[in-house]
Amino acid sequence: PDPVADTEPGGAGFVVQVAATPRRAEADAIRARLQKKGYPAFVTTAGRVFRVRVGKYKDRAEAAGVSKRLETEERFKPWVTR
Repeated sequence: PDPVADTEPGGAGFVVQVAATPRRAEADAIRARLQKKGYPAFVTTAGRVFRVRVGKYKDRAEAAGVSKRLETEERFKPWVTR
């Protein structure tokens, strides 16, 4: 795994969470697929769960637009969070 891709971008902003899985390999595969399509995707961990997120975006409206695109194009059920 690429440790750089695992770093959540610093600073304030909104992120779009697209997946949460107990399997690291699955999270990495989703992240890699999104990165190939130009999304700034990364993986964070919360306990034993690997969260795949995209961002950060300066405002909620921008994040919501990306969320909508991910839902339409990638069939995710994403949501916006900080």
